[in-house]
Amino acid sequence: MESRINIVVTSITRSTIRTHGRAVRWLLIASLVTVLASCSGNGEIDGPVLTSPRFLLFGGGGTDADVGGILVFDENTRCLFLEHEEIENVRYPVIWPAGASWRADPPAVKLQGQLIEPGMIVLGGGGYHQHELIKEFAGTTVADAARACAGPTGEIAFFNIGSNVKVVAD
Repeated sequence: MESRINIVVTSITRSTIRTHGRAVRWLLIASLVTVLASCSGNGEIDGPVLTSPRFLLFGGGGTDADVGGILVFDENTRCLFLEHEEIENVRYPVIWPAGASWRADPPAVKLQGQLIEPGMIVLGGGGYHQHELIKEFAGTTVADAARACAGPTGEIAFFNIGSNVKVVAD
């Protein structure tokens, strides 16, 4: 019985494609484009927490540098920074892996089951990039928010998508 149903379904599908071939192909292409477009290639913003997208649609997996420093929350600018451990006042706005969120009181980043509070030292894989590359990785909205916090070098700390960010000292 099941094989007869498969034959009938296959037969109907073939005859539909033969009769409406061009329309069916365009419908399939339109459906695929819609699905791909709905897969966001943009990061998100939650308070001062900027995140990468969950995945990149096209190319780019990340960079091979270590990204790290002391987490700093500037209440005046409402920006989160990674401050260089050895050089005071060298700080970079930070883009976290997807899934990071903000806890306002007391201030902390929630990521991968941990709370990362200001003053803690974190380390993960990624790189330090300019606005234009961040736009490609995380989208215009996230890149513009990071640029608004960036210092004179314009560099932004970016944890790779899926990077395992660890607190190495608190």
